[in-house]
Amino acid sequence: MTAVRRRLLVALSSVAFAVLVPPAPAWAGGTLVGGDPADGAVLPSAPTSVELEFSAAPDPALSHISVRDAAGHEVSSGPAVRDSGRTLRQPVAATEPGDYSVAFHVEFADGSELVGARFFSAGTGLPPAAGAAERAAATAAVGAHEHGVDPLSAVLLVVDLVVGLSVVLLLMRRPRSRRPPRNGPPRAWRLREAPGDEPEAGQLP
Repeated sequence: MTAVRRRLLVALSSVAFAVLVPPAPAWAGGTLVGGDPADGAVLPSAPTSVELEFSAAPDPALSHISVRDAAGHEVSSGPAVRDSGRTLRQPVAATEPGDYSVAFHVEFADGSELVGARFFSAGTGLPPAAGAAERAAATAAVGAHEHGVDPLSAVLLVVDLVVGLSVVLLLMRRPRSRRPPRNGPPRAWRLREAPGDEPEAGQLP
């Protein structure tokens, strides 16, 4: 394999690695700074929405808020929307008294992510059960929410990879061309064309 082919193979391999292995998200972005209801709030009745305020601007298209009752039933109504530059509002369709969890998986404009959970009670007069087990279960449920690649982008990535690998295989299998020596014709040609090499009359060749 020539040096040119090796360099091309390394370049295409780097492109394939960059396409198939997405960059890891940065974790030094925004934090949760407040919300309504507050964590641990005791409300007389269930709210029609919950709000979460962050220290950085969240991306509502890539963020997810899940509001569930004590039985684990989803009571969120529709997607989360951004009320202001740093606040997400999640509509809620809850009517029964009980404890509720607000779990969130938020992606910010700089690509960083944040996962967490808050709790409140409605109509019980008692603080919500918000121990370590409840928080772990709530964050695990919302943490499973992933944003995959859309089908068209996936197809294009596969096509690019196949084309790149095909080019590499063709270059590796192409036979090397035979070039004549740089100092003139082959030695057999020089022997035939050199003067004085022809047999004289009466001599056998």
